Amino acid sequence: MRLKVLGAYGASDAEHNLTGYLIDDWLAVDAGTLTSKLSFAQQARIQAVFITHPHADHIRDLPHLIHNRFSQSVAALTVFAAKDVMELLSKNIFNGVVWPDFAALTSPFTGKPPVQYRALTSGKKTMFNNVGLTVIPVDHQGPASGVIVEINGQAITFTGDTGPTHEIWKRTNKTPNVVAVISEASFPNDQQTLADESGHLSPQTFGDELKKITVDAPIYASHRKIPFERDIESQIRNLRDRRARVLLEKNYTL
Repeated sequence: MRLKVLGAYGASDAEHNLTGYLIDDWLAVDAGTLTSKLSFAQQARIQAVFITHPHADHIRDLPHLIHNRFSQSVAALTVFAAKDVMELLSKNIFNGVVWPDFAALTSPFTGKPPVQYRALTSGKKTMFNNVGLTVIPVDHQGPASGVIVEINGQAITFTGDTGPTHEIWKRTNKTPNVVAVISEASFPNDQQTLADESGHLSPQTFGDELKKITVDAPIYASHRKIPFERDIESQIRNLRDRRARVLLEKNYTL
């Protein structure tokens, strides 16, 4: 499995990018950074996007990806999300006011809508192109769900934004051949109150979450806030767990 980390931060500037992951060039998880780092040809290869939750830093490029799709002679993009997340996207983003609902429009290049939306049921595995997607709720502000992606006999867990949580770890621990876990650590340890109140993890609570995970695979901390980047990275590296890693914006082979 090839994982391209397009964005690994909970904020952005000229050198740091919002959350966005691309698996094997065709399956994206979150869309904070997609179009801003990919050519039109690379975007055309994306077949599906899973959205963990509707916060702006995780969906920023999704409207533009769909809009670009409208002008390409390629199959419709499938947008996956948990049902409660999909309802918020439809109501607040793809509502004809903030952004057109391209699922109701016909592309002049294909004669079909450029996008379709699929709301997923929590806890139930959904198959798409021989890939399993299992949505599990996590503990963040408002509706939010992580996803376990199973492809070619390997699995990877993405929590999206979360504070201390349980259900996704229970499911991860039961999933065969987990090769990586992508979680988060948004604030340093001296900002623990802020992390707790905003539904995020610090390196300290990230370390507590590691104790709930039994899989022997790298567990990455993403979504670092830029002003605290160095402190967070140092604190992650000081955890006494060899699985703990800092997620970097680069290509991984898992």
